[in-house]
Amino acid sequence: MIDVSTQPKTPQFGSAYIRVSTDDQVELSPESQLEEIRKYAQREGILLLDDQIYIDAGISGKKAERRPEFMRMIATAKSPDCPFSVILLWKYSRFARNQEESIFYKSILRSKCNIDVVSVTEPLIAGPFGSLIERIIEWMDEFYSIRLSQEVKRSMKINAERGRLQATPSFGYRVKDGILVPDEEEAVYIRRIFDSFLAGKGIYVIAKELNAMGVRTHRGNPFENRTVEYILRNPVYIGKLRWNPEGRTRRDFFNENIIVADGGHEPLVSVETWEAAQRQLDEVKARWGYKARPTTELKGWTSGIVRCAACGATLIFAQPHYYKCNNYARGRCRHSQHVRSDALEEAIIARLTQDSTSTSPVAYNITYTNASGGHELARLEATVKQLRVKRGRLQEAYLAGVLNLEDFSVAKTDIESSISQTEAELEELRARSDTAVVENQLQAAIAQALATLQSPDASLEEKNNAARSVIENCVYDKENSLLTITYRVLI
Repeated sequence: MIDVSTQPKTPQFGSAYIRVSTDDQVELSPESQLEEIRKYAQREGILLLDDQIYIDAGISGKKAERRPEFMRMIATAKSPDCPFSVILLWKYSRFARNQEESIFYKSILRSKCNIDVVSVTEPLIAGPFGSLIERIIEWMDEFYSIRLSQEVKRSMKINAERGRLQATPSFGYRVKDGILVPDEEEAVYIRRIFDSFLAGKGIYVIAKELNAMGVRTHRGNPFENRTVEYILRNPVYIGKLRWNPEGRTRRDFFNENIIVADGGHEPLVSVETWEAAQRQLDEVKARWGYKARPTTELKGWTSGIVRCAACGATLIFAQPHYYKCNNYARGRCRHSQHVRSDALEEAIIARLTQDSTSTSPVAYNITYTNASGGHELARLEATVKQLRVKRGRLQEAYLAGVLNLEDFSVAKTDIESSISQTEAELEELRARSDTAVVENQLQAAIAQALATLQSPDASLEEKNNAARSVIENCVYDKENSLLTITYRVLI
């Protein structure tokens, strides 16, 4: 019979997730939540990792993707070298206020990552009954969230109808005592935008001029076409406040549910100027329209492959037979990189042809996408990394008194042996990636891609896929007449 008391004890490492919605809500502060979690961890023999404490402050729990620390924790949990096996919460409501999301993420953590989620103040018994109680708690949290949301929306609607400010100030204004007041430095540019537009300048030209002067939005971003249009459509500049009960207004200018009320603040332009701008915007829209293009439609096989040398943005099909920088089209780049599609295609094919037959070494980057050897290499590298992390955590557990010297020595020996064995396998696999073999494989792949690119029967999609199979990235620099191609190699 084995005496289990003599077996090495494996320490349990924990992470903590903390969330507060607002600073004034009746809920524990981040510090108080962490204190409760630490007490529980110490009581249960869990080593809480200081670098695995995730805090979302002032953020609602309705949508997981809007909680950056939560998503970072989930990404860590899904990684091969995840250092923790349990996530500790003050209450289950901190994890999510949406039962569907809560079930989804808990299922991923428990079934695929072998990570448990525990509320330190809501103990549950193991088994089906405990799971039922957990679901009831989650449902009550979601119900509370729905009721609170309804009350907040009703209050916001009343405030909107009364012309009270409920959002961050628009460009051109700042807030003083709850009321918008003109920011004279920014107000100058608001008037310039309206005057320039009514004088016949296009939205793109206006955005470009503002960026050239170094003007930035409240978020510090350059001006884009849509930024200028949003300003021209915003009634805040004639003393009105606008609120959309369905969410942020964005480009939904004509929603019949939008509430517009007198804001009681000083206008920056006259009503006549604003209305004239609306008429001109409507005329421009009617003249040119906004024709949606299917996202899957390719105008050329180079679509999505070539990037701007100045800003790194993708070159897009701007008009028949031409490509230009996407950021330039939005007023965010000073270099158009304007180039004919046939000239671009010919240049890429010429370089591919040269590199497929050249006897000199070809410059390349090695990637392992969709390659069996690459998958194995990535797996072994991840295993070594994970083992080294475990070795470090083992040391921490020993220093913290969680493990005695005997248990620590046995566990460390096992980990060191696993690291040595895995590193030996890594060296063997890397030895197979001989440079000459790689170059031969690359040239063969380029030749195969060329056959598709030069085939009159191949579709644009087939040619695009062929180019992507060998091109890691392609950068076009019109000013220096330079096209740079970086290749990928599958081992």
